[in-house]
Amino acid sequence: MSAAYALAATCGLATASAPGTSTASAAGTVPVPGCESTAPGQRVLAGVRTARTAVPTAPLGLAYAAKGDIAFTALGTDLGVLDAASFPPRLRHRVGLSLAGLGPSGANGVTLTHDGRHLLVASGRGAIVVDAAKAAAGQAGAVVGTLTGTFRNSAVQVTVSPDDRYAFVSQEYGDFWGGGRGAIEVFDLRAALTHKFRGSAYVGRLVLGKSVVGTAVSADGRMLYATSQRRPGSSDSYRTGPGYLSVIDLHTLETDPARALLANVPAGCNPVRVAVAPDGRTVWVTARQSNALLAFDAAGLAFDPGHALLASVRVGTAPVGLVFNRTGSRIITADSDRFDAPDATTGLTVVDTRAALQGRTAVLGRVPTGAFPREFALSPDGTTLLVSDFGSRQLQATGTATLP
Repeated sequence: MSAAYALAATCGLATASAPGTSTASAAGTVPVPGCESTAPGQRVLAGVRTARTAVPTAPLGLAYAAKGDIAFTALGTDLGVLDAASFPPRLRHRVGLSLAGLGPSGANGVTLTHDGRHLLVASGRGAIVVDAAKAAAGQAGAVVGTLTGTFRNSAVQVTVSPDDRYAFVSQEYGDFWGGGRGAIEVFDLRAALTHKFRGSAYVGRLVLGKSVVGTAVSADGRMLYATSQRRPGSSDSYRTGPGYLSVIDLHTLETDPARALLANVPAGCNPVRVAVAPDGRTVWVTARQSNALLAFDAAGLAFDPGHALLASVRVGTAPVGLVFNRTGSRIITADSDRFDAPDATTGLTVVDTRAALQGRTAVLGRVPTGAFPREFALSPDGTTLLVSDFGSRQLQATGTATLP
């Protein structure tokens, strides 16, 4: 028995008989939301400063450079470099990515390492590693290597360990023989950079549910949270069905990935993204097909996940990305209307987190966007929020000081 699974059993996290298949116990006092199509309309916020800039192809992942004067976005087979000193940021140039590392959907999630030196672009079988300074300057040799896994060809997001040693890549889909289950693939990023990508940096994988996407590290660096849009064995269509939030022991994930799972916690229909509050006390999840934003108690996820759900807030239709504002007193969701629900709108829903946790009315209103708002990036100084309007081929900037 792994240390992670022993901890889960001791704390009552796991109810299944073997590692890798645990499921949390009965739901807590807040009911887990079901599936629905169109969310109710919301009032449009007045006086919000926004501006949009067109890009050559549908943008996806976003990240700011450490100093905040440059931002990056995934643009198909390229990494777009943006002048973030302007409002909205403008495309300066594009960096061609390694075709050998790109999957069928091109570049997806973009993550900056904590030291600000490297960008990791999720795609294909793993992630393409880019020298951030060279990319920003438009210099040759910006692409330094590729982290290549063994599981599938559907990498969608990447998260880096707090010490920048390991990279955790979400492989969204599995194969037929594995029931279509996705996985988290683990790479030793430090070893790959040290040895200039000669030899394998692959550590292993943890197989989870179907359509694995969002990941986030806990504030204390001990856990990784991951979303699975649907449960294993589910016969539900791609667009709907109950999924869960997985609680994963980070140290075990780095050393013995297959045995790192602590618990799977119900998280509404099609949970897709996860973020940890700045104070580390709550973990927030967008449940896309529930049109809901869920708040979990971080301590409860570690020791009593069946009663960890603290709040369920109905936001806009099909929320995907989420980001904090005003030091965590606000959270914003990107309501994508991905599947064109009847009478639905797209936009950014602004939620008062304190009101949500107290069970009061928490939605403050919405900011209109283009089609399919998907991923966020907040500038290092907290003044500008970027969202990728995937369906409109544009980036939208919002001045955070003008948000409620």
